[in-house]
Amino acid sequence: MLGYLQRCAASVGDQVGPPHEHLVVDGGSSDGTVEWLGARSSITSIVGRDAGMYDAINKGLRASSGAIVSYLSCDEQYLPGTLDFVGAYFGAHPEVDVVFGDTLVTRPDGSLLCFRKAYAPIWPFIATSDLYNFPSSMFLRRRVIEDGQFFDASFKDVGDAEFIIRLLRKGYRMSTVRRYLSTFTLTGSNRSQNPAVRAEGERLGRMMPVWVYRSRVPLNVVRLLFKLASGAYFELPPLRYSIYLSAADNRRTVLETRTPSPRWRLA
Repeated sequence: MLGYLQRCAASVGDQVGPPHEHLVVDGGSSDGTVEWLGARSSITSIVGRDAGMYDAINKGLRASSGAIVSYLSCDEQYLPGTLDFVGAYFGAHPEVDVVFGDTLVTRPDGSLLCFRKAYAPIWPFIATSDLYNFPSSMFLRRRVIEDGQFFDASFKDVGDAEFIIRLLRKGYRMSTVRRYLSTFTLTGSNRSQNPAVRAEGERLGRMMPVWVYRSRVPLNVVRLLFKLASGAYFELPPLRYSIYLSAADNRRTVLETRTPSPRWRLA
């Protein structure tokens, strides 16, 4: 996955606005990643065995020092101006702890698979469906981490959903913005495609109050109506975005689609 990591790092490195640090946590890859990281003075690398994805994210969060923190998987990229926009938003909204933005889901060649617009995170909705706002477009104020709120590393696939549900139930304030902040590449090896996700989702469901489980069907209906009312199904064409298409690129490529869709269509 080194090629994807290089694209991801480029999308962080070309961000303008407030200064930022970039940490990469690697479990000891054998594809040249460790050597590549060692040659990057702009990246702080943490290399060593971990207990899974969420344990690795926790390592990065603990080592970070920024007032605002976030994380990307290697197959994700920030869109231009993301960090500048997010920094300004948090500055204007000191009461907000977590921000979610919109996300573009792309194929490996960069073409658009679908768009995913963020809408208000409500924990019973998440508990009876999934984390419908993408973590690649999620940003946390540092006080969340300083309060000791980290990911539950016993999860391998749905730890992000458990994390957000926990924060919501503890009263942390979350907001959504109508702006595309990141891209998520469907590579065919994404954890969201893993059959084990269903088993972990059932485990997460058992952690919720009984009334949530018994109300899962009407809650999901209400969630979909809420999503419709939020405008999350709609996007005016053309939709233009700018991303890195290969590890060899030294600049972004602008792509455009005149048929943007919210449908997760694999064909």
